[in-house]
Amino acid sequence: MRQKMKSSNGPPDFRDDHLRPRVLVEEEDGAVRAAIVDMLEDAGFESIGCGGPDSQASGHCPLESHEKCGATENTDVIFCSLRMSDPRNREILKSLKRLHRNTPIVVEVPKPQAASLHGSLIGTHVVYTPITRRSLTKAVLDAWKAEDPILETLR
Repeated sequence: MRQKMKSSNGPPDFRDDHLRPRVLVEEEDGAVRAAIVDMLEDAGFESIGCGGPDSQASGHCPLESHEKCGATENTDVIFCSLRMSDPRNREILKSLKRLHRNTPIVVEVPKPQAASLHGSLIGTHVVYTPITRRSLTKAVLDAWKAEDPILETLR
């Protein structure tokens, strides 16, 4: 995996010298997260992964308390692959949208669940599972190139 590792137990940091979009991958499963990070890196993005609340040394994600997460500060696009059927993950998505209004968020969801999650998905770009490198790259680029992340998703 081509992530820059951080010495603490939190997610790694982005490099300071970036020329490409930086994507934060929020995914609970370490193997899946690594595969998505690799897929994005192969597509030309700089990416890092975060496992959400269960991967934190404290067992607590700052987004659960509506506090900013350091990993999101230098992010150009957030890819959220957390299971939206879990209310805790919907709260994390809500915090991401509230705290990072100008950062586009791409959310991976199964197409059959999209209608029931409509309220949670407002203001995000949706990519349906199963994702491919092509569908993920397109979703991230569309979100990143949108003039206004919120308005673009409401059109």
